[in-house]
Order: sequence, then C-alpha cells, then structure tokens
Amino acid sequence: MSVKKIILLSLTGFLIVVHIFQLYFEPRAVVKEIKPNAAVTTLGISNHKGEIRLSKNGDDWVLNSNHPANREMADYLLSTFENLKIIETVKKSATDEELNKYGLNNPIIVTGYSSNNEQIQKLFIGKTTSTANQTYIKLDSSKEVYLASGNLILAFDFAEENLLDYTLYSFKTSEAYKIQKYNGKAVPENLDFIIEKTGEVAETKWACPDSKVNETKIEGWLRSAESLTASEWIDDFESLDMNAAPDLVYIISAAGKDIKIEFYGINEDKEEVIVRCSESNDFPCLVSKSKVEKYLKSISDFE
Repeated sequence: MSVKKIILLSLTGFLIVVHIFQLYFEPRAVVKEIKPNAAVTTLGISNHKGEIRLSKNGDDWVLNSNHPANREMADYLLSTFENLKIIETVKKSATDEELNKYGLNNPIIVTGYSSNNEQIQKLFIGKTTSTANQTYIKLDSSKEVYLASGNLILAFDFAEENLLDYTLYSFKTSEAYKIQKYNGKAVPENLDFIIEKTGEVAETKWACPDSKVNETKIEGWLRSAESLTASEWIDDFESLDMNAAPDLVYIISAAGKDIKIEFYGINEDKEEVIVRCSESNDFPCLVSKSKVEKYLKSISDFE
C-alpha cells in the first residue's frame, strides 16, 4: 500500500475517532443547529493549503481537478457543514479587532452551492478554543460570532491530495455475471473471449461459447480482480495520446454495471501502465505493472 493511501486511511480513521469523541464528550450544551435552507451539492473550500472544490456526482464526489474524491471523507465534510451545532453567540457584532482575536481575519472559508451553482451558505472558520473541541465561526456577511461544537479546522484544513480516492472500481465476485476481454479497442473483431453466467437462477453456471471453462478458476480470478487501485492520477494530458488504441480492454459486468478497464503501454519497459476506467470518470492514471499482470489472461487459463 502506498504512503498516500496509508495517510488517507489514517486521516479518515482519525476524523471518525474525533467525531465520536466530540459527540460523547462535548462539555457544553448545544443551543441551536444551523442548517442550509436548500440541498448542497458542491462545497468550495478555501483553506491554508489552497482551494478545493468538491462536487457531488450521484453517490460519488469529484474534486475541482475532476479526480474522484474519497466518498467517506466528502460525506463527512458535507454532514459537518450541514449540521453546525452552536453552543453560544460570542459577539452580536464583532469589530475587526475582535474578528482578529477569534481568528476570523484570515479564516478557512467553506461555501455551499446548490445544483444550479447558487450559493446556499457561507461559513467562516476561525480559531479553536483552548480545548480544541470548539471553534469560533461566523456565517455569510454577518459579523455575528458563534462558538460551534467540534474542531472545524481539523475537518476542513486539508490539501486536495489528502481527499483523493485512488480506487478505480470495486465489485463482489457474487455480483459478477460477464467477463469480456479485447485485444485492442472494444470492437467485435478484437474480442479475445467472453465468459458469462447462463441457465436458470438456481443452476447458473459460467460458460464460454467456444471453450469448456472451469468455474473454480473463473471465481478464483474474479476474487483476485474485485478491485483495482491506482498509484497516482495523471494530469499531464499533453504527454498522452488518449485517442490511441489501448493494448487491452476488459469489460466486467457486475451488479447491473459494465466496468470498462483500458490498459495502455503494457509492453513498454516501464514499471507502471496507463489505465482508464469507466468507474473513475474515465480519468487516466498509473497502475503498477504487478497489479496489471492478473489481466494478462487467455481463455486457456480458465479451462
């Protein structure tokens, strides 16, 4: 597992622990909750590490670079933004000097937008209290300063790279019902083999039109290929000819979806292969050659 993924998992786990701690050990009673007056589908975050834009795409999230974001972390950020718990009103109308005292002269700014890009709510995050378990905030253009429950700096002061999700696809072997492999573009003349489940529900078996296949081998391979992760996303499009034909294409049908995985540069003398996957917004990335080896199969490997 790469250092980036270890850091991401650690941050996700740490945020969950902090959230649980704040729920059960909040020393002061919540006076009121502040919620947006409409559904938020995009979060714009301006923090001490840069500018981040998180947009919801169905159940998934994408960043301003169009890279996929870690769903659990993005959902956590949205939930935090939509469920601000206010402990007290600190100042009804704070002066510039008082805003500076509460860290609101150089705040983290989180803006929620609707699906038509209309601004719904704007949150300014200042300093935390001495216990680091409450945060001074203000909303929109108001000078009213609140003390909010939780460490909102911890929640929102991330760099974009900390929110990246490197998972290209994921499915369960029990959900898979068709495997197609193409040597080149996914066109009929390039089809290498197709294996799919046939028969009645109670007697479904894996079958290939031209060969007798071993179900145990197919299930074993599917378990090894249930997910695929990238080592990094590619930003330099100018160095790529993404209109070129891939060396290899798999289409795995599982849970009602066709997961298309395209591999480029398999035969090049490099440690990583360029991959595009329909489950990750078709965005190019690098995958280690050792992970790609499992896809270098012929039908004889399943007989």
